[in-house]
Amino acid sequence: MPTPARTDAQKLAVKQRIEAKLAQGFRPPGTAGKDLGAIRTAAAEAVAAGEFRTEQAFVSCANSLAGDFEPDWGLWTPPRYQQPHATYKLIPAPPPVEMARAGQLRHIVAIPDRHRCPRHPHRLEWDTIIWRFLSDVRPDDVVDLGDDLTLDSCSRWDRNDTIAGKVKPTIRADLDHQIEMCQAEERGRAKDYKPRKHKLRGNHNHRLWLYENNNPETQGALTQQYLETLAQFGWREYGFGEILTLSGVGFTHAPFNGMGKPMGGKTATHRAGALLTAPLVHGHTHSFEVHNAAKLGLIDKITVVQAGCALPPGEVEHYAQHSPTGWSYGVVDMWVQDGEILDLSFRSLERLRAIYSDDGADIKRVA
Repeated sequence: MPTPARTDAQKLAVKQRIEAKLAQGFRPPGTAGKDLGAIRTAAAEAVAAGEFRTEQAFVSCANSLAGDFEPDWGLWTPPRYQQPHATYKLIPAPPPVEMARAGQLRHIVAIPDRHRCPRHPHRLEWDTIIWRFLSDVRPDDVVDLGDDLTLDSCSRWDRNDTIAGKVKPTIRADLDHQIEMCQAEERGRAKDYKPRKHKLRGNHNHRLWLYENNNPETQGALTQQYLETLAQFGWREYGFGEILTLSGVGFTHAPFNGMGKPMGGKTATHRAGALLTAPLVHGHTHSFEVHNAAKLGLIDKITVVQAGCALPPGEVEHYAQHSPTGWSYGVVDMWVQDGEILDLSFRSLERLRAIYSDDGADIKRVA
């Protein structure tokens, strides 16, 4: 049985409800925004008032309005407060329209490059401290930004026939050290704390895949063990260069440029901000920086965060010992919602050690 046509009175009531929502700042259809829109908001009120049985019935009626019954879409103005210019006659400023957020507030902590290596076992104590901190503040998600392992055993920079190559750890030692790192994390994790754990593959982690590619007879033998260890300890792994999106905010080891290469250097955040369409948190550079790339349009800015590194404070990898580094040592604690980083703080490892290492996990430095 076909749906009976709406009366003029019903159409007028639908029009008036939509126009009221437009005047309140709810967006018209076809306009990007974070609220439900004027039609959907009006539909919910109409159903609550008993004028329609379902919201979809209201939406269908609204979409069919034409002629004298079509709403005045010009009643809507973008919800961005503008300070009026002063004139000879003082006119009170209109109150700003409060931005409505539909998404859930999400607590995330990002752990940047740790570079754990069997030649530096003292670094594992810091993983225990970090997870004591995480068990205290209890974020919903823990994101490892990659390069948690150095994997020098698979390095292409030090050939095996060189002195540096002959002192590289074995692949077995590197993979065993991955297990030791996960066990150190578990020693710091409270048993009743079970966050969502995301592991982003960094360029050092990716060495394992490149090694298998250059040695086809090992295909799957090494990477499978690496991935199985992550799964055993509750980590979900994401490929090198892949962007993990949580509540509209992206996370990756390093943003890629147009040539498919990781961005680095002093201007990495600015170059990434020019390309991105959503906020991004990344590692790779070992420096901490927050850059807000201003935008024109409905999106006011794109935030790019370089997260620093989680090496022991003051330690510098051998390849950068005589270079200007500017490295920062810590983790990034943030709250995100609807594609925006609302709150962000850098938690230094020195501060975490002072708070969380007084119960037997203090640092034992190697002389």
